[in-house]
Amino acid sequence: MKKILKAIDTINDFTGKTVKWVVVLIMVTITTEVALRYIFSSPTSVLPELMMMFGAALYTLGWGYVHRLRRHVRVDIFYLSLPTRWQAGIDVVATLIWLLPMVASLVFVSVGWAYRSFVVEERSSFSYWFPLLWPIRTVVSVGMILLALQALAQFYRDLYLLVRNKAYD
Repeated sequence: MKKILKAIDTINDFTGKTVKWVVVLIMVTITTEVALRYIFSSPTSVLPELMMMFGAALYTLGWGYVHRLRRHVRVDIFYLSLPTRWQAGIDVVATLIWLLPMVASLVFVSVGWAYRSFVVEERSSFSYWFPLLWPIRTVVSVGMILLALQALAQFYRDLYLLVRNKAYD
């Protein structure tokens, strides 16, 4: 089991550290669009769509990494003052009730959308260049799968801590 958890962690670490460079693409795209719009009075419809696609890739591919580092949003007012075992118990319950069902449904829906988008060669209608949508839909699906794997890995660690009162790793 340690090898599986290590593999999931390694994949999400690599993905998170790699995808952060998409921010540079977003900044270059925004700067270019602003310059074209306000300096040259020649706005495009292509660059805003690229910004949305880059943003979707950044967010979804980063979710597993953020979950791995336990940097997701939570209310820490009481949580941090609790013993580690109680924190693990809260995380186990929250993962079972909210996180895993939500992530499972998102994986199911996003993979279905990516597949249908590929089969029908779906194109965006937001700009005149009509880009194919299956690549970004596939990226979103991969991000959802990475989050699901990391959620399962973290759930196993939390459950182990809750039952055995010691950290797994």
